[in-house]
Amino acid sequence: MAIIGATTLITAAVGLPFLIMARNGQRLLATGIPAQAVVESMADTHMTVNDQPVVSFGLVVQPVEGPAYRVVHRQTLPRVPMGLVVPGAVLPVKVDAARPDRVRIDWASWRPIAH
Repeated sequence: MAIIGATTLITAAVGLPFLIMARNGQRLLATGIPAQAVVESMADTHMTVNDQPVVSFGLVVQPVEGPAYRVVHRQTLPRVPMGLVVPGAVLPVKVDAARPDRVRIDWASWRPIAH
């Protein structure tokens, strides 16, 4: 019985932050201010969520109004755009109006730019 309780506690402690992060990300996609961001850098975090790698993105966010600014943002990178998202790529993001350092890449709105 103690093993089951300990396993449940560990699972909750590990899984709860990901659940909260996913919920906050969905909320930001629904209510955030649309902007664009240029990828400056990408780094593997050696973590996956639902078989998708979690990547640390160095982004330069360009809001519709105001100056551009840099953020570091961690988010999953879906398999489809994986080879196309490289430094210099422009991505659609949603920005938290209250905390502009909080951004979410809007993969549903992303379209590769043909060269």
